Amino acid sequence: GMRNASKDCLWIAGPSAVELLIPPKTDSVAYLDGKGPKPPRFARVTAVGPAGVDEYRVGPIEGGKMAARATAKQLTNKGDIPYVKRPTENSADSLIGEGIVNRTFKIMEPVLVASFGNVFPQFAGFDPKEGSVDQIFRNDALGPPGQRADILIFQWFPPAPVRPEAAWLHPLPLTIKLNSTSSDPAQWAVSAVWFCGQGPFNSAAELMESHKHGGIRICPFSKETGIWDVPQRVTPKDPAGRQNLETNGGVAWGPWNFTVTQRPSTGAALLDVRFRGERVLYELALQDAFAAYSGNEKTQFFYSDAAWSLSQLSASLEPGVDCPEGAHYVPVTNWFHILPGGTAVADPTNPREFYPVCVFEWTEDHTIWRHMQNSNPPDVRGLVRKTVVVRSIATVGNYDYITDIKLREDGEIELKTRFAGFIEARHFDPKGNPEEMNFSTIIRPDLAGPVHSHLVNWKADFDIAGVRSNAFQTIKVKAGPLKNSNFAGTQEPMISKYLEREYVEREGIGKSTFVAAPQHPTVWSVVDRHATSAAGNPRGYAIALASWSNTQVLPDDHPFTRAVPLTKYHLAITKHHDDEYRSTSPYVQYDGAETVKNTQDLDRFLSDGEAIIDEDIVAWIGVGREHIVRQEDLPLVSNFGAGFSLVPWNFFTQNVAASPPWEA
Repeated sequence: GMRNASKDCLWIAGPSAVELLIPPKTDSVAYLDGKGPKPPRFARVTAVGPAGVDEYRVGPIEGGKMAARATAKQLTNKGDIPYVKRPTENSADSLIGEGIVNRTFKIMEPVLVASFGNVFPQFAGFDPKEGSVDQIFRNDALGPPGQRADILIFQWFPPAPVRPEAAWLHPLPLTIKLNSTSSDPAQWAVSAVWFCGQGPFNSAAELMESHKHGGIRICPFSKETGIWDVPQRVTPKDPAGRQNLETNGGVAWGPWNFTVTQRPSTGAALLDVRFRGERVLYELALQDAFAAYSGNEKTQFFYSDAAWSLSQLSASLEPGVDCPEGAHYVPVTNWFHILPGGTAVADPTNPREFYPVCVFEWTEDHTIWRHMQNSNPPDVRGLVRKTVVVRSIATVGNYDYITDIKLREDGEIELKTRFAGFIEARHFDPKGNPEEMNFSTIIRPDLAGPVHSHLVNWKADFDIAGVRSNAFQTIKVKAGPLKNSNFAGTQEPMISKYLEREYVEREGIGKSTFVAAPQHPTVWSVVDRHATSAAGNPRGYAIALASWSNTQVLPDDHPFTRAVPLTKYHLAITKHHDDEYRSTSPYVQYDGAETVKNTQDLDRFLSDGEAIIDEDIVAWIGVGREHIVRQEDLPLVSNFGAGFSLVPWNFFTQNVAASPPWEA
């Protein structure tokens, strides 16, 4: 039935409404290494009611079903997650708010039709030949503490045969703020209205009263379409369709063995990653994709896309477009069902399989090593680089996140996310919202592309050669004077570069958090101090940015930064705990002034200052870019991205790809 304020009204919610609970690492490692039984599996269930949000462990699960003896154990404390922080529900809240929007539109009908035409299905004069208008619910993270609000924006969908995706480039100058704080949806109400750059008005009635006295300007709205809003050239899909449909995620290629999966909220993950039989990583998993947009009270917002889903709003990958011939496709469970207009109905009782991940072998366009022997004639030799690629593509509304994980034959793992899709544009009118020029690139006379960030975060749980007791080392390149040495013929001290090595002893903000700086080159590495080579170097893996990457540009006390603190760092190191399993939670999108108690939050993990020398440690890695929009981002963004590499750092005694024992 309809959601209501009754204490008995409970429902499961969010992209993590039902997901597999990660077993304790000690039990999992014992099983993987043949030293213990298979750990029982449980589900994590997120339930919402008027008193707030609670998480439960439910199970065990046996044979893909709940065992007859299954029980539910509460994982969170009552009151830790208030009702206003409940997960994003991209269709349920929209359906509940639909009546409020329709009543608001009815009051505003004269000015809406005068500005935009007969494009509103709610009105008797609606003409589908003119197109139609639909809404998007967007979270408001700038409200006062204890309040929840949704920002409703509206788009014009051109009539057929124009593809409906063009609507991303036809935003209306119309915004409604809906107060959704109450657990009783009957109490939800419009708290602000903006129209043609005018407002906020406290209600539609107040706006129309101003209109009655000549205080409202009707603004122009163009319905022009063309080659600029939908791409005209596309690569055809492979008519043979998807081949090599796998039944599980186990992968063996050359020296690598691992399992690939995709989680319903956070997306792609590799588990038990081994090179030549030695475990390098227990877990390598995407955590979140953060997008923060510039603007004022009405237009500034952010998305935590893991709170929407970095898996379930996507489609199966297309051979010939997303994946090459010969790729293998990995099945993933999906219980979101996409509706026209882009919203989705979430129903964990009605799951299905789809294929958002493919795995394929690739010969790259460069060599692992290459050299010309200085002889007569010169002798050029090299080794072309071969790799296995895990590709996951997550669509979240207008954006597509194309993630490649490349595991190379020399032990390197490169990860890169490219940002693709449509920009989330704004209507521009120099008379109505001239301030938009401070926030955006004006890409057409009536269209603005706001500057926004794309920041992705990964979890890398290292076990160097299967050893859980590791340390974090920095090697900094510095410059300074040499003792008792001067430049020739002067009294000026000789200056040289030198290396400064240090182990980080404790976790903490500013202690085990790092932002790369080009003027201070540093190697970050996770090492086993007790496994050294004949040369005395500890075995390890380095974490290296593979491209220019910025972090959060907003101040630390900004609500967006407080909500998602992982955006402040390129790297943070913490001690492993089973209950610190992801760097952000599904509860961050609303009420940015308040934090959830005892939740998944990177700064909380760092706050207790635990020792991290010779401990099981986790690296949280963040990369991203600020997207300053350009005209060439029409109709779709030319894919760009950011990435990093996990590089063997004295893990081997030499470059292992330069010699046998294996051939791909």
